[in-house]
Amino acid sequence: MQMSVKHAYLPAILSAAVAATLPTTTFAQLEEVLVTAERREASVQDVPIAVSAYNEDMIDKLQIDDTLDLINVVPNMFGGNNTGLGTANMYYLRAQGNDESISTFDPPVGTYVDDVYITRQNVNNVALFDVERIEVLRGPQGTLYGRNTTGGAISVVMKKPSDTMQGYVEAGAGRFGKTLLRGSIDLPLSDNVLTKFSAYYVDDDGYLENRTDGKDYNEADLTGVRAALRWLISDSMTWDIAVDGGKSEVSTIHGFLDGDDRYSLSVLGDGLPMGGGMSDYGNEVETLNITSNLAWDAMGGTANLILGARSIEQDFLLNFPFSLDFIPDFFIIDNEGEHDMFSAELKWSGDIMDGRGFLQTGVYYMDEDNEVDFVDYLDLAAVGAPVPPSTAFLTLADRILSNTTESFAVYAQADIQIGENGTLTLGARYTDEEKTVDFQGGPNLNSAGMVAAGIPLEQNEQEITPRIAYAHKFSEDMMMYLSATNGFKSGGWNARGTSSAALQAFAPETIWSYEFGMRADWMDGRLRTNVTAFYSDLEDLQTTAATPDGQFLTTNAGGLEVPGVELEITALPTDNWQIFAALGWQNAEYQSLPGGCVTPNASLAAYDANCNIAEPKRSPHQTYTVGTSADFNIGSLTLTPNVMVRYLGAQYPATRNQGYDGSVTLINAGVKLSAADSRWELNLECKNCADKAYTQSFLFTSYLNLPMTYLATLKYRFGG
Repeated sequence: MQMSVKHAYLPAILSAAVAATLPTTTFAQLEEVLVTAERREASVQDVPIAVSAYNEDMIDKLQIDDTLDLINVVPNMFGGNNTGLGTANMYYLRAQGNDESISTFDPPVGTYVDDVYITRQNVNNVALFDVERIEVLRGPQGTLYGRNTTGGAISVVMKKPSDTMQGYVEAGAGRFGKTLLRGSIDLPLSDNVLTKFSAYYVDDDGYLENRTDGKDYNEADLTGVRAALRWLISDSMTWDIAVDGGKSEVSTIHGFLDGDDRYSLSVLGDGLPMGGGMSDYGNEVETLNITSNLAWDAMGGTANLILGARSIEQDFLLNFPFSLDFIPDFFIIDNEGEHDMFSAELKWSGDIMDGRGFLQTGVYYMDEDNEVDFVDYLDLAAVGAPVPPSTAFLTLADRILSNTTESFAVYAQADIQIGENGTLTLGARYTDEEKTVDFQGGPNLNSAGMVAAGIPLEQNEQEITPRIAYAHKFSEDMMMYLSATNGFKSGGWNARGTSSAALQAFAPETIWSYEFGMRADWMDGRLRTNVTAFYSDLEDLQTTAATPDGQFLTTNAGGLEVPGVELEITALPTDNWQIFAALGWQNAEYQSLPGGCVTPNASLAAYDANCNIAEPKRSPHQTYTVGTSADFNIGSLTLTPNVMVRYLGAQYPATRNQGYDGSVTLINAGVKLSAADSRWELNLECKNCADKAYTQSFLFTSYLNLPMTYLATLKYRFGG
């Protein structure tokens, strides 16, 4: 599919229109945005990487409340809440992503908080409050960020404790009975010991109507706390440490049966017989996280010891309509999981070659242990079978999965000055990773059966992921770059199989991505245009699909090529008026598929039901966002309205091309009233204001985006 004429000329038309409206008398300039996309602080305009960066003010104006909201503003980014899992998000960047959340599978878009990797998709929907900055790195980041970033990386940088006593409290209420409370306080204990404490609470009654019992579902109770400490040990040593924990309870009865209405016909029972399992349908997650960064001057540069530990406990009970007739509650998953991760990184960075170069080098270690007890059921009573309640559930598979990952890496990247205006970047990362798996189930579902079927219980990979880039500064306001970057994503096992022979292993996927980018400020810093052209070449793409016979299949689906263009525009026509736009175009196509397609049930995931090569899922050809905000002074108050229009091109939400969704246009809007001293702030916002519906994910049936929501919040800042 080619870009339509009207969309092809949109970037040029928009840029020209913005330029034409800019007066010559204003002195406003766009704010410099500092990023750590290359693991060191630099202006976003000087970084030879495709990165979208948002500081605290931009997060507020763009209504980015959690990481999932990034799909509204980042070009060529798509995503949604994973099928039935309220805390798990699937992110797609440049057609690369996946919706499998089992612990033997790793997402291709990595999520980091303060440089610590979140290993499990179950908790990658980060609540964004008390955040200093968010960066979305588009394309593979295999050198500095490492494994499992073939699509890109989301990096969240939390605020550090202040040396001044200050903070805020905020309360809000909105549609579907939503209640929100959050706050933060900075408490310096001395000149060199600073602390910060934050907390949030969200209660949401849910929007999904169940027409069987008349109740609303998708209710959510979310709580979280965070404590951070900054110890200024000396002029040359600083220690940042943070501890946070949270609990999420989300009722996840989906089974949408209509593309416009949001309702379910789920038949809820009294729970399932799994020992220790959940008795109610939903998803419960508890997390405890520790991050630590000790920085000190060493050997003419800066050394960092970065430690991270994460513990996750998750229980969920999900039901799926399992037939073309949408018979409710036919297929059920009951799950208990424990996930523990530890990582350590020792990093050094500093000038080399008498200041004509900059070097980053380090070693990295990560260890992860997972144990998941899960059962697959058929609900016979739900389909009208004449069975007593004690035998209503037919067990398909009952197993305990244990798997581990141990990863070791060394890396180095040097930025070398070439002439007066050029910078050559050379980098590489060596990764040695070992994964193990063990299954304990019935006589036909265990590790011994896997060995008998020739399936390995261990995978060991050694990969080198290089990067080369050249950036040239044509002036203080314009930079262009060329780059070639390699990345890989770990292999794994099909853990959802219902027999030993179905627990097949799949290999790692690899990618080369080639980019040309231009970063430029115009008109005395009042207009910014950042453009990136890219070409991605993936091999052994890992693709997941639900087959007609009820299996969840992950395979290496062959090759995928993705050419595309991304454009980000920001303008200040006046001191108080801002215009922004993010436009993306991509054309993802499968290039090679192994094997053949004999029947739909035996086909690879990348074939549709008619054995045709499927179009890559969740890869719309066009996405764009256009928005504006302005400040109006009304006496001692400031009124700031904003509006944002998001266009999402047509796309297939499922690997086997079920559930085709046409294009949709979404509108977010809001208005903020703030006092002159910025102490008080009243904010009104709505998301999906026109109440448009589209399919975010598909598993036997469609799972829709959120309906129109609105929220009113009142914030008070103190201290400072």
